[in-house]
Amino acid sequence: MTVVDDYLRHMGSHDWDALADTITDNGLRRDGPFCDAIEGKDAYVAFLRGIIETLQGYVLKVARVSPVSDRLVYVELSETFEVNGVLTEYPECIVFETGDDDGKICFVSVFMKTPGADAPVPGGRAS
Repeated sequence: MTVVDDYLRHMGSHDWDALADTITDNGLRRDGPFCDAIEGKDAYVAFLRGIIETLQGYVLKVARVSPVSDRLVYVELSETFEVNGVLTEYPECIVFETGDDDGKICFVSVFMKTPGADAPVPGGRAS
């Protein structure tokens, strides 16, 4: 089991202290799906806790974990939660990088699909 597997398991079970143990103490950066950024372990864990604990019916499902190298892992997953009373699934790909010094997660980048959203240009959505 890798540190990324541990992170995913702890996120799904809302074990914030154990999740924090998978993240480096120095230099974490999280790039979000809205081109937002979070710097630092404490800020990131607080962000996850603050958002996930408010989501009704939250379920994390991991579809595939793809190690690219000793330090880089892609994870395909989905997060499901209620939106306007309807359970909605959001497929994602998250890139994780671990540090040389401690082997803990030092970089997270989230790429999210948005079900039902309009394409930003005409013809940009497949039928």
